[in-house]
Amino acid sequence: MHILTGTTSSVNYAWAIRKEVIPMKEYLANHQFRALANSDFLSAIGSVLFNLVFLIYAQTLPFKTLALSLVSIINLLPTLFLILNGYWADHTDPRRRFKLVVGLRVVQGLLYVGLAFLIRQPGTLLIFGLLLAINFSSDLIANFTSGLLLHYEKTFIKQDAYASAMGFSSGIRNVISMVFQAFGASLILILHNNFALFGLINAISFMLAGVVLWHDRHAFTQADTNEHAKMVQAPAAPAENVKTGIFRAFALLYEEKPIFAMVFLAMGVNTLGTSMDGLTSVLLANTKALWLGTFGTTVAAVNIVGALSITLAALFMHDGLQRVPLAALTGITMGSLLIFAINMVWWQQPAIMLASMVIASYPIGKINPRLQGMIMGKIDDQHLAATSSVIDTASLVGAPLGTVIFLGIANLSSPQTAWIVFGGCAALMVIAATLCAVKWPDTEAVAA
Repeated sequence: MHILTGTTSSVNYAWAIRKEVIPMKEYLANHQFRALANSDFLSAIGSVLFNLVFLIYAQTLPFKTLALSLVSIINLLPTLFLILNGYWADHTDPRRRFKLVVGLRVVQGLLYVGLAFLIRQPGTLLIFGLLLAINFSSDLIANFTSGLLLHYEKTFIKQDAYASAMGFSSGIRNVISMVFQAFGASLILILHNNFALFGLINAISFMLAGVVLWHDRHAFTQADTNEHAKMVQAPAAPAENVKTGIFRAFALLYEEKPIFAMVFLAMGVNTLGTSMDGLTSVLLANTKALWLGTFGTTVAAVNIVGALSITLAALFMHDGLQRVPLAALTGITMGSLLIFAINMVWWQQPAIMLASMVIASYPIGKINPRLQGMIMGKIDDQHLAATSSVIDTASLVGAPLGTVIFLGIANLSSPQTAWIVFGGCAALMVIAATLCAVKWPDTEAVAA
């Protein structure tokens, strides 16, 4: 927050406070960030539409069970290359960075033009395999370009605006996901399963994302030139191969104790959080006391209130919680999930179920943007994308583990037993988060 002098009038003071809570402040004021965000939003629209439609396409194939399973696997595979992509992004010559970003957006667009042609062919296993290969290639390219763009975000966004800017981007992406999933589900019915058209829409979205960045090419290329000049003037750093560079990223992460602690807490949150969808559905299917009319309505309500809570939290970063340590926010989430678990087994009150989901989800919308801001403020340019990728990979490790463990317990014993174990794990996470908040308070959160 800005410290205002005693000569500031009450009217100006009130306006200053309002400016701090405007979620679009950085987007409106920072031309380069606006270009980066618009490019990101355009590519997200196409991806959200096509990912949904591709699942519907897979469901229409004669081997739909295998097809849907392969889609799930292929969607996860690019995460295995996140760290490697991050390393390559960090070690890309700055003078080539902008051309690569725009060029790869065009390549993604051309890939989906090819996909639009292939998807019109008879749905054989060979054709489907080629479609999966295109999707996989595009996701790898997207991860690499994200690492390249991270350097521009660090250059053009002031350090005290990192969290707000990242929160705005995250919030809008969530809105895009919710709105365009619903829009896509309706549009594919209206268009009578015209899958090729959605492939072309995705292609156009990627190319437009490149055009938006090209419009501001002078600012981006100048930033690349400046960074290269700094690298030339700086003392020569020891050469790093892939192995050394990745290990250095891990070492830098370990040196920053608040971030290091949050990585492990994030693993715990994902381990519990990703298993919740399945666990909630399994228990609700046999517990009508928790229903809001019907089973489907209840599942949808839980998902919607959670998603809306995360989105609002990301959009409004300056709501007072910017002063709360990240570990403490994690503790609030875990405490709310503990209440959620207790309610699912014993109280079984729909109102408590929804309220606890809202409270649990709200801090999550703040944690990731703030964590990204901390990384950009503390990690050097040569390890920025790699370190960010290490965090992303680590936080995703627990996702499949939690699903297997808790759904396994639900099937081998009972859903109630699974929720009791879930609640016990949430209680342990509350203790761990509290200890981390006390030992490693991220004091820079006050300026976030």
